[in-house]
Amino acid sequence: MIVEVLYFAEFKDITSKEKEKFNLSNNHLKELINLLIKKYNIQHLLWDETAQKVQDHISIIINNEPVHETDPLLIKVNNNDIIAFLLPISGG
Repeated sequence: MIVEVLYFAEFKDITSKEKEKFNLSNNHLKELINLLIKKYNIQHLLWDETAQKVQDHISIIINNEPVHETDPLLIKVNNNDIIAFLLPISGG
């Protein structure tokens, strides 16, 4: 199954990409998160190790729809889904 990840803000800076496709062997978001952490060493941005879930400040968007679940084993993805992990907007 192929999914596309869109990168914004700090994720875009770290990856030096606007988007990237990944081939997943199952339909759990956790596999994608593991691939991103391994490839880009972004565990500190994306993953709460203690709670075993996506960091609370990260918004997950799949096909332009926000996902309110933070347990990636409960979040299912499908072939050709477009996924983004958004950091909070700050500034002043």
